[in-house]
Amino acid sequence: MHKKALCLVVGVLLAGPAVTAFAQDAAPSTNATINLIHLMVKKGLLTQGEADGLLKQANDEAMQAQKAAVAAPTAVPADGAQPGDVRAVYVPQNVRNEIREQVKQEVIAQAKSEHWAEPNAIPDWLDRISWYGDVHVRDESWLYSRNNANDFIDYAALNRNGPFDINTSTANVYPPLLNSTQNRTNMLRLQAHIGMNVKLGDTITAGVRIGSGGDNNPVSTTQTLGGGLIKKDIWLDQAWIRWQPNKDLSVTAGRMPDPFMVTDLIYSTELNFDGVAGHGELPFSDDLTAFATLGAFPIQYTGGTTGNEAPAEASSNSKYSDNRWMSAAQFGFKWKFADEASWKMALAYYYFDRMRGQLSAPCYLYTGINYCSTDDTAPDYMQWGNTVFLLRDIVPSTSSPTNYAQPQFVGLSYNYHIADLTNKIDFKVGETPIEIQAEYERNLAYHARDAFDRYPDGLGVPVNNYQGSATSGENGPYKSGPVGWLVRGIIGTPQPMALNEWNIALGYKYLQPDAMLDGLTDQNFHLGGTNAKGFILTADYGIAPRTWLSARYYGAKQVYGPPFTIDVVQFEISTKF
Repeated sequence: MHKKALCLVVGVLLAGPAVTAFAQDAAPSTNATINLIHLMVKKGLLTQGEADGLLKQANDEAMQAQKAAVAAPTAVPADGAQPGDVRAVYVPQNVRNEIREQVKQEVIAQAKSEHWAEPNAIPDWLDRISWYGDVHVRDESWLYSRNNANDFIDYAALNRNGPFDINTSTANVYPPLLNSTQNRTNMLRLQAHIGMNVKLGDTITAGVRIGSGGDNNPVSTTQTLGGGLIKKDIWLDQAWIRWQPNKDLSVTAGRMPDPFMVTDLIYSTELNFDGVAGHGELPFSDDLTAFATLGAFPIQYTGGTTGNEAPAEASSNSKYSDNRWMSAAQFGFKWKFADEASWKMALAYYYFDRMRGQLSAPCYLYTGINYCSTDDTAPDYMQWGNTVFLLRDIVPSTSSPTNYAQPQFVGLSYNYHIADLTNKIDFKVGETPIEIQAEYERNLAYHARDAFDRYPDGLGVPVNNYQGSATSGENGPYKSGPVGWLVRGIIGTPQPMALNEWNIALGYKYLQPDAMLDGLTDQNFHLGGTNAKGFILTADYGIAPRTWLSARYYGAKQVYGPPFTIDVVQFEISTKF
């Protein structure tokens, strides 16, 4: 009954417009109450069974009223109204508003008690989570010059699968070689990421992202499709917590996106950093803001001596247990020097501590051990380009002093202390955005002779980065360098996120062999590593909201050494959500 009464009250409030609307659909009854009941059934406010009951009640009451009117003597109304006249009762607006609000509150209360609707059915924590992701599907080709040399040793594979016996007469196998001659065309490749950010309070945010990837390398999440249609791998790509006490200061810890202002000269654009980073900004005016980023990031934990030394030797070699970290500081400014123009500049110093490999103590492998004291100073991950040397000082076998197994790892010949200057200028010509990028970096720890003078008796001498020689089996002069630079111009929207947005970019990159750790560089240009130079041409076009097509060409060759030219061509469709 409560529900019926409630519906009748709502009906009375809506009677004027409702009866008019109903009259347009069907011939009305002469009884307004009956018309109203029919309309409420039509609108779903009453079931047909409830309506039938109300109609019967209305008809019964109408018949009783008629009988009473016949039996009662006709009286002249006090206001002089004649039979057939219609009375209109005026209800003030404030009274109608009060009635409407009371009915509203009763309906809401009943809805909550009977669970018609639950305004708080979604938990509060869901409002604090934001999701995002992207998918990229790519056709990619690697095109090698016919003039490339064919004897480039793959030192990354040697370490990864090693130790490798470099004495071919005992191993009966050649070291792993880089592919430098056989093209790879029309490879279908994929990148995908999905992540969430959670706001845990006014000052705390956490983020987690997973991504695709063919292996656990730090510089790319690209996965080659095919392989018998096997399922693809998923990796933990990011996981971090950020404390931001105000809008100009933040501290982030965990595995985070690159916190520095960079291009793709020394770091891959997909590289994430493990560690802690703080970022602060100091606005001097509406147009000028200074900023600083500081961070500490573990690169590699070394385990110290491995047990093949006497206690006294282990003590003297305790320096090998030093862990390897990158400490970084970047300072810069953002200056809006015109309405549609701005300049960002940043000077950074990336100090990679103790990345250099260490020659082992004399290693008696012929006694049956399978390790040497400095094996763990080999880099955890490398590509190619950096100067390397053989880590193990292997003592000849007493039974075969002139022909014995020499299983080896390689280590880096230099440390890496990188000074880097990055500039980005943005402006518009008409309505078209334009960006100019320029970056210069130098490894301040590089001194060429260090690679030859560290150890006596020819130990620790580099095994790569030699020029080609006219004499078979001989190396030419050693060539390396500490410098890298990049210039690039971008016309159009840098990141197309709407239909018909576009950009075209042309750049040139130059990276000498020991300008930067080769393991952290972009895998697209020269297929990763250092000792590369060449042009980069890209174009993007938006075909739908948050969806765009891309075409990219990376034409790169060696800076020093035998010829090694690689053209990488990519066609890609991408979407972000």
